Amino acid sequence: MRWRLVGIAAVLSAVALGCTSPGVVRFPPGRGSVVGTAAPDVVGPLAMRGRDLVDATGRVVLIHGVNSVAKSEPFISPLTDGSLGPADLASMRADGINGVRLGVWAAELMPAPGVIDTAYLDAVQVDVDALTAAGMWVLLDFHQDVFWGMPTWATTAAAAAKPDVVSPLFSWVGWAASYTTDRSVQQWEDWWANTEITPGHGVQDLFAEGVAAVAERFAASTNLVGIDLLNEPYAGSRFGDCISAGCPDRYREVAAMFSRLTAASQAAAPNVPVWWEPLTLGPSFPTVTAPGPGVGLSFHSYCLDTDGGQPVAPSPAAVALCDGLFGSTFDGADALSRRWDTPAMLTEFGASQSPLNATGAAREADAHLMSWFHWHGALNYPEVVRTQLVRTYAQATAGEPNLQRFEPATGAFELRYTPDHGVTAPTSIVVPAVQYPDGYDVAVSGGSVTSAANAGRLTVAADPGATEVVVHVTRTTT
Repeated sequence: MRWRLVGIAAVLSAVALGCTSPGVVRFPPGRGSVVGTAAPDVVGPLAMRGRDLVDATGRVVLIHGVNSVAKSEPFISPLTDGSLGPADLASMRADGINGVRLGVWAAELMPAPGVIDTAYLDAVQVDVDALTAAGMWVLLDFHQDVFWGMPTWATTAAAAAKPDVVSPLFSWVGWAASYTTDRSVQQWEDWWANTEITPGHGVQDLFAEGVAAVAERFAASTNLVGIDLLNEPYAGSRFGDCISAGCPDRYREVAAMFSRLTAASQAAAPNVPVWWEPLTLGPSFPTVTAPGPGVGLSFHSYCLDTDGGQPVAPSPAAVALCDGLFGSTFDGADALSRRWDTPAMLTEFGASQSPLNATGAAREADAHLMSWFHWHGALNYPEVVRTQLVRTYAQATAGEPNLQRFEPATGAFELRYTPDHGVTAPTSIVVPAVQYPDGYDVAVSGGSVTSAANAGRLTVAADPGATEVVVHVTRTTT
């Protein structure tokens, strides 16, 4: 949920008066044609192994992806109408992007209770096939915002009769304040109660039929990351409890809902991973035990300047606030991932012309060795945002990654991993050309480079018996 924290931003600006803002990062000048562009290293199918995602070769996968969520007709990615075409996909590959979180709208998929629109599924199939052909991992996202995107039949008569008016108390929040209207609260109360829509079938039961239909349709897709079961579920009348007490009662209902959807998906397609998202307020799943195999954590993190901002250096106070927010969000996701022994992915962040949201989130993702999907990606954002997203990183590691660091200002990259000598495929590191206009230099201990000089994908093989491989990449200077 992209909260517009206008009041806090004003306070931070006042505090920061007289302070020197941290600088922004731009791409370095140079010849610019030295490093080639390589297709993403995507070898499916993808599976969960403990806290890791692993590909068909057994390598640990990291995804740097974008969101493609169409919130109006035809409610499917612009791939189907040409506005995100081959040239854009080529730009994404050049930027090191290897994944897309693709929005799926339940309202289109399930136009009536118990009815699945196969024509809409066919349209989703077109996009999945196109992204697969482009070498992208694909995460299917059941998206909603303030119940927009949910089927019309999921709004009961009781909810429809409620006023849809935002209180002045919450109007400063922006569009997300609509979650607090009487109608929205009732919609979510009906959702958590699994209110009966047709005889013997609650709203969640019917929604689960749509999840199962998607899982079954894409069960054989080689590039599927899985299904994000519900975007940003809201606590309804319990949102205050989420802030003050962690929503233990509501989270029991959240776990029951996700378990219902997971069971439907796994019954239709046992090998398709599913992803649970926490409520938009308060700690993530604080009282929920491990949900079982094939279930991962999908989480979002936004700070200031979302849905706006300027491509300038943020104030030191804003940086300090957002660094703290991103740090605590990632630490919480990491702790839950360890408790559940399952992967965690950042599936939304950014949505700003300011580098503030990209810088901290991308840095924390590296530090926690987590995959991410930026909101709508780098194509429509200024250079000072793109420099944070276009990163050198290990797309597939032949072993267990222990450390990954990238410094956008210098292009310095470091990877440390414990090799798995049973994996025959090499460790694969994407090296975006725009970050190395005059080429790059590599130093490896515990292994050797197996790719050509200045290849867009740097590959490394571990030495026999090596217990650690360390890779350093630096910009070539002329």
